[in-house]
Amino acid sequence: MLKITSLGGCGEDSRNCFLLQYGGLSVLLDCGVRREIAEVSKVYPLLTEEIAVSLDAVILSHAHEDHTAALPYLYELGYRGEVYASAETISLTPPFLRKWVDYVKSSGGELPFREENIDSVRFRNIEDCPLSLSYGRDGHITGGLWYRFELDGQSLLYTGDLTYDSLLLQADPLPQAQTLVIDSAYADRHLDQAAQYRKLSETAREVTASGGKLLLPVPANGRGIDMFVYLSTFDLPLFVEENIVKNTKGLVQQQNWIKPFDFPRENYTVVSGSSRDELLGRMRAGVYLFGDGMMTTAASRKYFEAVRDDSRSRIIISGHSARGTLANQLLQRDFLIQNDIKAAAEQLTIKVHNDFDDVVSLVSTVRPENVMLFHCKRSGCEALAEKLTGQGINVLSNVGQQYQIN
Repeated sequence: MLKITSLGGCGEDSRNCFLLQYGGLSVLLDCGVRREIAEVSKVYPLLTEEIAVSLDAVILSHAHEDHTAALPYLYELGYRGEVYASAETISLTPPFLRKWVDYVKSSGGELPFREENIDSVRFRNIEDCPLSLSYGRDGHITGGLWYRFELDGQSLLYTGDLTYDSLLLQADPLPQAQTLVIDSAYADRHLDQAAQYRKLSETAREVTASGGKLLLPVPANGRGIDMFVYLSTFDLPLFVEENIVKNTKGLVQQQNWIKPFDFPRENYTVVSGSSRDELLGRMRAGVYLFGDGMMTTAASRKYFEAVRDDSRSRIIISGHSARGTLANQLLQRDFLIQNDIKAAAEQLTIKVHNDFDDVVSLVSTVRPENVMLFHCKRSGCEALAEKLTGQGINVLSNVGQQYQIN
């Protein structure tokens, strides 16, 4: 009998973590945090010492903090086993773990683990995993994978974060499975990716033509690279932090993860840590990309301070922003008024997850009997859950509740 428990991620937008139990084995799928400062019970998955010591393996879909940053906590609770992932995810995850620790410490939050546990994580390539599974690329980030498990006559498919709308990253077709655990982050929306990109370029031209600066805080991988490559095709004054440029150059070399594309022609200015202050001191009209989607770093604050009093300037938040982060605060009108911020801010979502229509389409492809929706608050998934239930599908969506699948 297969049992699956959401220890985080169902009915909420992060701390993704799922306990899979079958045939005497216990496997954890991802181990993430909610990317905000709050009490431990709300930030970290519903892990216990009993769960930690019972695990036979941990499998990661990709490196982002909301899927990985609770790993040191898992080791603090007593886990001593291995964490399986792609080679690229193994390389990317430790910097994300340290970034999370730095954010919590700088924000006065609580770490429920010793920092040395970051170095205790025992990574191993997914190719060495002894479990019966197959996998494919998820189109969300370099190294990101979906997984299909064959378990005592039952099949389960875990998508991790999934999109087929990336400009550059490849995503493999999903196979059929009896149970589908699916990324539903944009379940409350119907998004046209091409239209979103058109709006981005139109805004960039409008702001720069008026003499303003357009700030684009983005991840240094994934969506950030897509947006850099897209904007480089236009005649715009473009300023890009060097980590985004470096990651884009590196992506060109990873032919097994990408769609064919040409590296941007030299129509942009690279911003390094040493040149940033001088650039911001004489900031001119243009588009500025920097690798911090939620604006939690000191560098992000500098960019913000450089434009906050300029009514011609704008800040676009292109993905999720956790409560309490600067990116989230800037989207609150009261915050702008109370702090006398003249630059405008807006949400313009560039898809890196599934929306309502994506989930419906993928369910029709996978043909599951059971669907677990995650990465979406309960209120945002209600209409989607109702539609799937109407198709005769058993919809699972509660954090902490164990489901037995016969």
